[in-house]
Amino acid sequence: MSNRALLIIAAGCTIVAGCASVSDGNVTALSARMERDVGVAPAAVQDSVTQGRVRALLAEPLSADASVEIALINHPRVIAAFEALGIARADYLQAVVPGSVSLHHMVLRPDHAGSAALKWGLGLDLGRLLSLPNSRKVAAGQRVSQEAQAAAEVLAVAMAARMAWINLAAARQTADLMAQANDSAQASAAAAEALYAAGNIAKVERDREALFAAEAGIAQAQAQAALVPAREALLVALGLRGEQPAMLLDLERLPAPPDSPISVSDIEARVIASSTDFAMASGTLQAARTGQEIGWFASLFPDLALEAERERDGGEWKQGSGVSWAAPVFDLGSGERLRRGATARRAEAMAQALELELRAQARIARAQAEATRQIAITRRNTMLPLSAEVFDGAVRDFNAMEIGILELLIERRARLEAGRAAIAATADYWRAQAALDLLLAGAPASQTTLASDPAPTARDAKPGH
Repeated sequence: MSNRALLIIAAGCTIVAGCASVSDGNVTALSARMERDVGVAPAAVQDSVTQGRVRALLAEPLSADASVEIALINHPRVIAAFEALGIARADYLQAVVPGSVSLHHMVLRPDHAGSAALKWGLGLDLGRLLSLPNSRKVAAGQRVSQEAQAAAEVLAVAMAARMAWINLAAARQTADLMAQANDSAQASAAAAEALYAAGNIAKVERDREALFAAEAGIAQAQAQAALVPAREALLVALGLRGEQPAMLLDLERLPAPPDSPISVSDIEARVIASSTDFAMASGTLQAARTGQEIGWFASLFPDLALEAERERDGGEWKQGSGVSWAAPVFDLGSGERLRRGATARRAEAMAQALELELRAQARIARAQAEATRQIAITRRNTMLPLSAEVFDGAVRDFNAMEIGILELLIERRARLEAGRAAIAATADYWRAQAALDLLLAGAPASQTTLASDPAPTARDAKPGH
């Protein structure tokens, strides 16, 4: 395997993990496994050392970084990517060897008395031999494309693991918030029932509290139900199977977004330099251009071969050598040359278009990450504390009988919505940041589309609406 493939995948494994990347030891081990496992059966990768590491990571509250590390160790798609690299290596080796030598031998026995005639000869595909340097260039371009594809598959596994962790962490925090809101609503409803029984509040005020408590109960049930698909998505993203899913017991909470703005210098150049899409396009272009050069020779000298023969006839040996080829009398290969030329120009145009798209995608990803960071910071640091102060003021006004139960319930709903929105905004930021990190690591732009919250019913559950 080339150093390029190792660097692409090792860099992807490190960068996609976010601000706190996978440890250097893990990246080194991954690179060593890639060198060792090319062409080796997948079962050879699942050794006791790697599985012991998975158990150790699952024994602690799971973080986003640990999720990425587990997926890179454990997921079958990563092993499949290793095997794809083995296939790429085999294809390259097959393409860079000269053609086979043909051998023929004949014994011609006379009908009447006399010695048998012996004839044997050797043949070599001279066209393949002469075009071997260019064939190696074609094979090298194809290998670059195959290695980039394998790197993209590994990055996709890492991205899926990180996104699944973010979604489950957000779903759990939302479920915790809804549980707290439900407990508070049920307690308020019980207090309102007691006050109504004592004749201290009107029936409509009691009913409003009961209605809010019922809505809070539904919201909690929705949030709890949303945990199931989010957890299952994480299990799949980590490649957990057998007894492993039962080991996943706890998750870390979503960390707060950073206060400092996102600053990535030369982001467009970095995205293009690391892009697996662009590497695949470049490899295809290299192969197409070299194939165009081969096409001219192959069309004019098809089936060109070098031959040597030795013959015994009547006790006398004769030998000689020569060249054979299929003379292109009627077909000068213009169609094949036209096809190869169009293929090369198409590959060049596609590479140019891809560069434009990657530059735009880089700017979009950075803008999205920064915008979601600012929104999350505002919701967490400004709107959430203000909603608490507004609610506390509403409670004081209610106790002073300056507002009624309806106004207090409105503020309670607003307080709950502020908490839910803060969790959602934080998750949105980390999704956008993960997409930006993945793009910088070289993943195809199609993989950096932000994953949506897998539990819209929990996210949109708002008591009172």
